[in-house]
Amino acid sequence: MLVMEEDNQEDRSGSAIGETSRRSYVRMLGALGLGGALSGVAATNSRNTGIAAAQSQEAATIAVSDSGTTVDDDVSHLDFGASISVTGTDTDTVTVRGETNPNVVDVRDDLGVEPEADDLWGAIEDHYYSFEPTERNHCYKIPAGTWYVDTDNVHFDAHEFLGIVGEPFAVLEVTDQDVDRLMTVGTIDTSLPNAQRTILRNVQVDIRGEYDAGICRWFTYRYGLIENVSMRGQRNKREPTYGGDLHTIMVDGRLPTTTNVIRNCHLVNGDTYYDRDSHFGFAIPFASEIYNRGTNHWESCKAAGYISHGFYLSHDSGRNVLSDCHTHNCAAAHIRLGTNDSARNCRISMTEHPGIPWTGLWLDDGGNQRIDGLNVTNEVRKDTELVRLTQDGPARLTNVSLTDEGTDGRAIRIDDSGDAQAVFDCCSLTDRTSPSVSDYAVSVRSSRVTFTDCEFDVSSQSSTDRHGLFVTDGDGSINRIRIDGCSIDSDDASLRFAESGADHSVESSFFDGLVMSDPDTELSNVLWTGNRHYGETDFRGQQVQWQGDFNFGYEL
Repeated sequence: MLVMEEDNQEDRSGSAIGETSRRSYVRMLGALGLGGALSGVAATNSRNTGIAAAQSQEAATIAVSDSGTTVDDDVSHLDFGASISVTGTDTDTVTVRGETNPNVVDVRDDLGVEPEADDLWGAIEDHYYSFEPTERNHCYKIPAGTWYVDTDNVHFDAHEFLGIVGEPFAVLEVTDQDVDRLMTVGTIDTSLPNAQRTILRNVQVDIRGEYDAGICRWFTYRYGLIENVSMRGQRNKREPTYGGDLHTIMVDGRLPTTTNVIRNCHLVNGDTYYDRDSHFGFAIPFASEIYNRGTNHWESCKAAGYISHGFYLSHDSGRNVLSDCHTHNCAAAHIRLGTNDSARNCRISMTEHPGIPWTGLWLDDGGNQRIDGLNVTNEVRKDTELVRLTQDGPARLTNVSLTDEGTDGRAIRIDDSGDAQAVFDCCSLTDRTSPSVSDYAVSVRSSRVTFTDCEFDVSSQSSTDRHGLFVTDGDGSINRIRIDGCSIDSDDASLRFAESGADHSVESSFFDGLVMSDPDTELSNVLWTGNRHYGETDFRGQQVQWQGDFNFGYEL
């Protein structure tokens, strides 16, 4: 038995309790596969012309019947009450409820807001709070045009459904310097009522002129979607008079079951530079912070020109998944990931120095991170490194491509907890930097680091040498370094052990430059087999219980 219950949501656009929009009803029939299942029923339009309903073979046993009322084209709502039923097999039961059938509110027709005249945000706030939380089930449709935002930080704390959607696309222009943030969705508190489902789609926030504002901070309960959202104008967070919120788009899922999708959002005009020693206090484009417990999917998003990160996603217990995202000319960390986060097919590019130290990818917090398909290109000076690992758990980086044509700094620095087991698989580095000081492209400062099928091509473009892989932390032993099937080509030293350690494995790899250890090192239980040495070898420290086929040119 298929039973259709009435939609008990009340809406200010003129519908009464117990009414369901005809469009929503037709959509529901289509979703159920009943659009062509009107057996023996004909619809009649205002011209009294009969329209036969198509019927599929699968729906031949389903019949739709009502009270016999004729519905013409001028009817905008259907009040079925309890008079309509759809009968089929006894096992089929579908209930249509208000929370899955939001009321559409046209901000111009239903709220009386005029573009480039009235405060759209204040009107939406008034309408939202005219309902009890469990009856807030509305999608606010914003027609094409420019709409003023004069109200600061509307709190959409609790609702069954909230949609703010440009149709097809709308500009939200900030027109009051007191607007620091457009909205806050949900609350940190997870008790009910809360923000169940929220959508923001097809809007551009305009902050040009002497204005600055973040777009949103979301604390979602079940589901959130931010799609096709962009910003026109440059952030000016540190401006003392009207500087806005720290965050531009921040999303925290409040439950482990919460899912958020942030898709095709572009924040590419950056933040205004002020002469400071660090990135602290500047605006952050995309973020998920300490209150996130859910899963955030960041898809095809772009950040450019920001001084405080591109994606700041560490320090939470939830999960962030990046795919096909791009950051350009950002300071601090372009992509900073925390525990259980991952990134796939993302890009990081640098063509202009942001004035503050920067790094590309930063793996932080507890570990269990996965990177697949990252591409990093750099043309400027770097003060730190392209890839930084300081996490406390395992991490795997696969198909990472690094191209460095800048100056100084390092391409990779691994300085995790030592028990983290960082793995680089099928990664490549083309280092064509112009260093001012002699340094290594890859710095390994932790135990249990693995490189498999990696290629490091390092060639200085200045008169200063650029070396390959450097194993040292200056404060104790480093153990279980594994290099398997790799190629390291550098100006002078391809591989240098400056720290004592045990249980290294170096197999089936090619070294075009010097391979060496420092005089005060002791390397024990090392497996060294199947390697090709086209440069010199110079192990100055002690070698204890080595195993393998040594072709160093001398006996150990």
